[in-house]
Parts: sequence; structure tokens; C-alpha cells
Amino acid sequence: MLGREGLSLNLIPMPLPRSSRAGFEPARHSVPVRPSIVTLPGRCPDGVASLLDFFRLRFPRISEATWRERFANGKVWADTGAVTAGDAYVPGLRLHYRREVAHEPPVRTDVRIVWHDDDLLVVDKPPHLPVTPGGRWVRGCLLHLLAERTDASELAPLHRLDRLTSGLVVLSRNPATRAHVARLFQRGAQVEKVYTAVCEPGEGELLRGAVLEHHLARSASEYWRQVVRPDRPPNAISEIDLEATAGGLALYRVRPHTGRKHQIRVQLAAAGLPILGDPLYGRSPFHDPDDLATRMWLDAHLLRVDGFPSPDGRGPLTVEWRSSREPDDLLRRAAASRR
Repeated sequence: MLGREGLSLNLIPMPLPRSSRAGFEPARHSVPVRPSIVTLPGRCPDGVASLLDFFRLRFPRISEATWRERFANGKVWADTGAVTAGDAYVPGLRLHYRREVAHEPPVRTDVRIVWHDDDLLVVDKPPHLPVTPGGRWVRGCLLHLLAERTDASELAPLHRLDRLTSGLVVLSRNPATRAHVARLFQRGAQVEKVYTAVCEPGEGELLRGAVLEHHLARSASEYWRQVVRPDRPPNAISEIDLEATAGGLALYRVRPHTGRKHQIRVQLAAAGLPILGDPLYGRSPFHDPDDLATRMWLDAHLLRVDGFPSPDGRGPLTVEWRSSREPDDLLRRAAASRR
């Protein structure tokens, strides 16, 4: 599992676009769109009895008639086989579905490859690029972009990174070793993640060297949003350190110890330090998702692996990867964006 860093890859037949304002380009060759996956929550939502009920609630912009057509034409199925629209809701059931959209919003395509070996591919993704299909994006995502530009058709992300977050994403290249390398991101494993966040603090003294502990849960009324439940024991832990300030903004170094959805965004907002440009938890929640000139100022800046055993037994993997966005420069550009 000897890695290669900073090399041009024979994996990539043509370079990825470098323009920071590039939109998604037509495919150079036809690659089928991967189906999307949704796992039914352990608690059945109120008013949901069937699979169709769940999809209507989960995707309110898609009509009931459209979902009925997809079920009828085999475009929704479970790991175990075919399902119908009227099948009962089953907690934990994993469903695959074919997504179709008439028009996809633009995405950035300036992806940089920073590492590859037989098992892993590490890329530095820009903001405004989903990792997997979701919402209004099907072909405009990192997985499909890499599939169109490379011969790596078996890629699978090993961790989550929000569409609006920039930075490092680790993908598995080899299905035979996927379960092994996925251990990198299990709790207590050998990978250290460090994020850079530019925050809009409120009045009062800034937090320094703090540990944030909260219980995060899906909102009962807004499925896309996470909320803090102070009545429950913590399930999300992050260390934060103040690095610098400029123009009324604060630069924080964040080390999450758990991996809850939107964890850093929600915890910083709960601490009075919402991330600049965050459309869900920030101080100015509205923004235009089609405007690639704006961004949420959160970057997955560093991943460090220390002594992870390789699948083939040739020796442990010890490596440090960094995104292309230096923290001080991120703060400078964020402050300039407010003028």
C-alpha cells in the first residue's frame, strides 16, 4: 500500500478543468449514473405508513405521480429485491432509487488529486460540488465527475463532506479491500481530521481551546436540518482552537472526534460561532445555491494517518494530506468577501 503523492496519474486520461467557475461539462464518454441510496430512519416519521409516504415526505419537491411511476418501473428497489409504492415502512431498510432531474445547477469542477495507491484515492474538492448524487444534482457530483474523467469506476467515498465544504475526500478504489480501509474512519481509528472554519462570532469573549459536546439529532419538522438536544447525552464531540481574527471574523481549527451529519456546522453555531456563509446555521441563512462566486467558509484541511495496517501486509500507511487552501489565506479571502 505504498502511496504516490503529487504525481500525474495514468489513472487520469485528461486533466480535470482548473477554472474556479467551471460548470459541469458534458461527458466525454457515457458512464451510467449510479443509483442513489436512502436508509429509512429507525423511528418512523409521523404520518408515514408506506414507502411512498416516506418518499413524498423526504422529497417534497417531487410529485406523488412521479414516485408512483418510478416504483412501477422498477426505479426503486431494496437490497433484497423489488419493492412497491404500497409496501409498509420498515425501519433501517436500505433503498436504491434512480434519480432524474430536468436541469442541474452548475457545480465547480476544479478537483485536485493529491494521493493514490491500489486501494485509496484522495482528492481536494472545491466548494459547490456534492460528493454523491443528491437533491438537484445527479451527474454534477464528485463521483460522476471522476467516473467520466478516469477509469476508476468502483470509487466509493469513505466519509462524508458537505456540498458546500471544500477540502479532502478519501475514496476507496478497490472493492476487495473496502471494508478494511473503511476502518480508517471508524471511531477511535488511526485517522486524524482537522478542519479550518471562518466564523462570525457574536458579542463577548471568543472561545479558546474548548471542547464542544452536544447531542445532535435530525429535526422532526425539517429532515435536512440537525438540531441540538440538550436533554440527551452528548453524541458529538469536537475540539476547537482559535487561530486568528480579522475583520470581525474568527479563524478556528476544528478537530471532530465523532462524525455526525453537519456536526461542525451545528456545534459551532450552538457555541455562538456560526460559520460564515452557512445557509442553514449561519447568521445570514439565505444564499443562492447557483451562485458559485460565494461559498461557506469551511475546509477539510488536513488528514493524518499514523501506522494504519495495509490490506496486503506490506507495511503500515503513515501519511499526511493537506488541502490547497491555507488557513490564513482562507481567513484573508473570507474577510475580503464581506467588503
